Order: sequence, then structure tokens, then C-alpha cells
Amino acid sequence: MGYQLKNKVRLSEIAKNLYLDFKGVDVLIEGVSPISTCKSGDISFTNNLIEGLCNIALVVPNDSLIPKYGMCGYLFSDNPRLDFIRILSYLQSSIGFSTYEFSSEIHPTVKLGKNVVIEDGCYIAENVIIEHNVVIHSGTIIGKNSRIRSCSSIGGDGFGFERLANGEPLRFPHLGAVIIGDNVEVGSCTTLARGTLSNTVIEDFVKIDNLVHIAHNCLIKKGAFIIACAEISGGVTIGENAWIAPNSCTHQKISIGDNSVVGLGAVVTKNVDADVTVAGNPARPLIKR
Repeated sequence: MGYQLKNKVRLSEIAKNLYLDFKGVDVLIEGVSPISTCKSGDISFTNNLIEGLCNIALVVPNDSLIPKYGMCGYLFSDNPRLDFIRILSYLQSSIGFSTYEFSSEIHPTVKLGKNVVIEDGCYIAENVIIEHNVVIHSGTIIGKNSRIRSCSSIGGDGFGFERLANGEPLRFPHLGAVIIGDNVEVGSCTTLARGTLSNTVIEDFVKIDNLVHIAHNCLIKKGAFIIACAEISGGVTIGENAWIAPNSCTHQKISIGDNSVVGLGAVVTKNVDADVTVAGNPARPLIKR
């Protein structure tokens, strides 16, 4: 997955403007992407040795990350993630991204309430119902027969910041999308944040109650139920048919297994296996007696 720039820019120009050391090929940058899907003309960052890449640009910590083969460009940084965020901010403000610059496609059977905002770059399938005062941000895809209840926000930026050396917070630009499957319901006053460099995905038949927050890069698998006032932190995976009870919350980047239950008000800090019920703070499996 890559995100395209409105105009191409040389790696050397990025290095000059952000005061980064540059080495290797002066790649003509066309877009950005996660390292796992980097293609020719993309820029990304990594802390791990990468072999066999060609004509891409990487932000890396030192020379040891430069492979023996492959014609690439490199920017050196003590904190590759931070400087990659700086690069994204620079590209967004000085050039901009064109990934979602097309008129939204809305099926004629879609029912829209009053004061609904649908930005460019969205796809909304047949028989979707979007109630009053909903905001659908660019890049959002909503599958058929789904329903978005009043006053929800779908596809806005998540809460992602990194501090500069002087302590000033720098926002991580979110370039991903929210992809909602078929027969999904999203409750009132609920927020689904777009991904950073990948997507937030809500699979078919998921049911989300009112006042729920689902952060960037989450994967909510088929048939999961997420009940009122639950909070799902960034990068969390919720398994198929899982039940997430009211007022529960999760630590980031954990997984909750298929058919599992997270109890009322639970604080989940570790992975939860399939077919397990957890409760408490911190959440622990309930022992059957």
C-alpha cells in the first residue's frame, strides 16, 4: 500500500530541508508506504536490515542497515520513526498527497440524514444508511447494508504524536483509510480513526454501540460486538465474534482472540486467547468453578 504525492521530489531535497544526512541514490520520491509494501519511488523507515530493495528511499539509524546489493537512497537518523514523521509532515505541507482526490462514489440507494458530510475519496455501497450529523472523512469505504448512527465520525485522524528534541509534539500524519464491511452497524457518537500507513478495518457483521472509540490501525474481525463506551487503542485486533463489554479499554497493539469476552470495565493490557473471558484491572481470565 502506497500513498501518492501530488508532485515528485528528490530525496536530496528532503534531506536538505530537514537537515538529514543523505547517502546512496538520489531517488525521485513519488509516494510513501510501510516498509512491508515499499515499491519503486517510495520512501519509508526501518530499524531492521533489508535486502534486495531497489530504487526506494529509507530512513535508517546507521550504515549497518544498508544492504550490500540494491540501489537505494538513505537518510540517517538516530530516531528513524521521528524523522519519518517529520518527512511526512514536510511532504504533506509542501506538496500534498493525491491518494483520495476523486469524487466520492455513493450508490443511489444510500439514505442520508440531515447535515451529513462526505468528503472526497469515499466509496459507499448500496443500501447504506447514514443518519444525521455524521462526518465521513476521505478514504472511507462502507460496505452494503451498513448503518452509521447519528453524530459519528468515520475516518478522521487518530491521536498520534512524537515529541521533537525540544519537547514540542509533532503530529503523525494519518494517510490510511477506514474500511467498513457489509452489514456493519456503528452507533451514535462513535469515532473510527483512519490508519497511519495502513487501514483501520471493520469486517462484515460487526456491531459497534454508541460512544465507542476505535483508534488507528485496528482490525475488528467478522461478527465482533463492541458495546457502549468501550475504547480500543491503536493497532489492536479483535477476533471473530468477540464481545467487548461497556467501559472496557485495551492497551495498544494487543490481540483479543475469537469468541472471547472482555468483561465490564476491564483494562486489557495483554493478549487474550480465543474462547476466554477476562475481567478486572488488569484483566485476568476468569476461572471456571
